[in-house]
Amino acid sequence: MKIAVLGAGVAGVTTAYVLASRGHDVDVIEQASEAATECSYANGGQLSYTHAEPWANPGVFPKLFKWMFQDDAPLVFRLLPDPHQIKWSLQFLLNCSAKNAHRNCETMLRLGMYSREKMHTIDETTKLDFDYRKEGILHIFTDQKALDAAIAHNRFQMSLGLGGEEVELSREECIAKEPALASSTKPFIGGMYSAVDESGDVRMFTAGLAKYCAEKLGVTFHYNTRIAWLREKKSKIKHIETSKGKMTADAYIVCLGAYSPKYVRGLGIPIPVYPMKGYSITVPAWESAPTLSITDDEKKIVFSRLGDRIRAAGTAEFAGYNQRIREKRIRPLLTCMKEIFPEAQTKKAEKWACLRPQTPDGPPLVGPTKYNNLYLHTGHGTLGWTQSAGTAHILADIIEDREPEISIDGLTFPRRT
Repeated sequence: MKIAVLGAGVAGVTTAYVLASRGHDVDVIEQASEAATECSYANGGQLSYTHAEPWANPGVFPKLFKWMFQDDAPLVFRLLPDPHQIKWSLQFLLNCSAKNAHRNCETMLRLGMYSREKMHTIDETTKLDFDYRKEGILHIFTDQKALDAAIAHNRFQMSLGLGGEEVELSREECIAKEPALASSTKPFIGGMYSAVDESGDVRMFTAGLAKYCAEKLGVTFHYNTRIAWLREKKSKIKHIETSKGKMTADAYIVCLGAYSPKYVRGLGIPIPVYPMKGYSITVPAWESAPTLSITDDEKKIVFSRLGDRIRAAGTAEFAGYNQRIREKRIRPLLTCMKEIFPEAQTKKAEKWACLRPQTPDGPPLVGPTKYNNLYLHTGHGTLGWTQSAGTAHILADIIEDREPEISIDGLTFPRRT
């Protein structure tokens, strides 16, 4: 089957890899000059398979209005006269109930653990170099109430029988696990450690996998090619119009991240995806820099060792399709890094911002649409790299009319409410 993958971020490239590995003729269309130029360029570096608590949960609901007026808040809504943002926001609030949050957590954990299995298969097959670390992720807490909530949430996840148990650690045990925390001025009281989680450089992974696909699997990458429109006829997509002319395929997969709604809305597919801006900084590693990936639970900021660099990423800002780097949102990353790692050379920080494709409930959108040859692979939010290996395999099974290896309940569109 000839398949056109729209977008060469980690979701698109991983999808191309899985499909080409199964013998399909794959073309990838990308407007940039190379793969991994947007969300897959400089994310937090975590493969947080057990991070299955959606942004929409009962704990975040009472904080939303307070955070709205704080430039350093983990989650900020900048209200716009945008009907799509308003509709998305209402759906987000509805998903903050305990019932919905638990359901969405189960979906995300199921997908995360499946993705871990498939990520290991990709790694073993391709032997890519992307600063891959399998030492786990340590979450540190400054507040006992927040730590107790994390312990309770871990018990809930374990009750689902999907694996991924976390271990509670004291402050001293956290420092023993990651000695770089010994110099921290942050008054953290303890942590939760997940051994099954991992980290690495998503850009290196995506670029390396794209090269592998082109050289080993015959995938054709059409870079510098802007997608203008998807043209339909009756119940199928007939062709796509691009800056380099018409392109045809037997099937089309939308992996366009936060821009996916703009391309499918005109086809009568109102997917609930909205851009959530995230920020990152990257600094040179120092002599005693951490090797373990760490998450500051209070600030929702993650740190990952990427070879000779340290990446810090976090914050969620809903401000439409504005990609401008706001110094007020970079400042919390710099401050948090200096607090936890005083030796960090933050004056040399490289700054980055991107628009993550976020669904109001948390899980991504994967699977068929009302057009029988058009498929979705978008909406991963902050977990694009974490979930891409699993969702790519699920999508390939759906296209081939196979039964996916895990339940896809909670992943397809339209959603149940």
